[in-house]
Amino acid sequence: MSNCLVVGGGIIGLSLAYELARRGLSVTVVEQGEWGGQASSAAAGMLAPLKEFSSTGPLLDLGMDSLALYPQWAKELEAYTAGDVQLSLDGLLTVALNEREEETLKAKYKWQREAGYDVQWLMGKELQEVEPLLTNLATAAIYSSKEGHINNRMLLRALVTACQQMGVVLHAGCVVSRLAHTAGRVVGVDTTSGPIRADHTIVCSGAWAGIMLEMVGVSIPVRPVRGQIAAVSSVGIPLRTVIFGTSGYLTPKKDGRIVIGATEDESGFQREVTLAGLASILQGVMPYVPALHAATFLEAWGGLRPATADGKPLLGEVPGWDGLSLAGGHFRNGILLSPITAKRMADWIEKGQKEPLSPFLPERFLNADEPSRLINR
Repeated sequence: MSNCLVVGGGIIGLSLAYELARRGLSVTVVEQGEWGGQASSAAAGMLAPLKEFSSTGPLLDLGMDSLALYPQWAKELEAYTAGDVQLSLDGLLTVALNEREEETLKAKYKWQREAGYDVQWLMGKELQEVEPLLTNLATAAIYSSKEGHINNRMLLRALVTACQQMGVVLHAGCVVSRLAHTAGRVVGVDTTSGPIRADHTIVCSGAWAGIMLEMVGVSIPVRPVRGQIAAVSSVGIPLRTVIFGTSGYLTPKKDGRIVIGATEDESGFQREVTLAGLASILQGVMPYVPALHAATFLEAWGGLRPATADGKPLLGEVPGWDGLSLAGGHFRNGILLSPITAKRMADWIEKGQKEPLSPFLPERFLNADEPSRLINR
């Protein structure tokens, strides 16, 4: 019997398992498919809270706190695995191609500067100095010099290896059929591989989190949003900088790829790449870097991102049940938010520290007069 059972082997579940094991707790992880096979793989590894979030507040603060953890976190993982996770915090551009986009971008720049963030407004030759391959049709850009990206595939492999070295018990291809409970307390899960019991169970099952919680009569809205993404070769296209535009993004990786994307499709639990999705991705990015017309296409893939009704993640205890917590709903920011999610969830599980999680508690989706346990316990 473990101290902790993590249900879900994506970036959030593996990060939490690693953090709990570092603190001396015994941990088991169950994953229904492959490690990081859903939202974690449908990602470009962006570490860009100032680009992702549209205003100051708890969500941006969470993103900035997580970004600050990344250098040391990546260094620790590389030490465990003797591998490179290709962390790059060399800056990124958010680009406007016309006056209308420029006005929108200028408003964002204004509040970010007023909030004290380190961003620059670039125009003309300044843009070409930062990224020579950027189209000369670009009118302006926000340059955020301390944001960047990581190779999410290498990060996932590093986390699996680090968990193994820390003694975490890993079960892939293991489907949960039931959240086991007695007298109002969740005591683990029943799976296709047999029962697994733990003092504390944490649901980190991404787009499936809502389905998982329905097993104990808790209705918290988490829905899947398909992300389709592609990669081209960077041979002959020496892109320096991450570029964000209104119709797509480009992320140059150290492994010879430029990752481009991405769609947001309401397609239920279908994760296949569609021709329409692929066309949207390719057409969306080429206006920003004309040299992409000659790029060699490498691959395309898709995954399911877990979205919530208010755009904020779900972190903390599941109301009405002892021994059950939730870490999910990160949508397209699971890579960015993984180290801070792991730290704060581990602080809750190990030390009972609930206050840092207060803006993200699952209870916000339950009415005060609604019973949170709807089944016979």
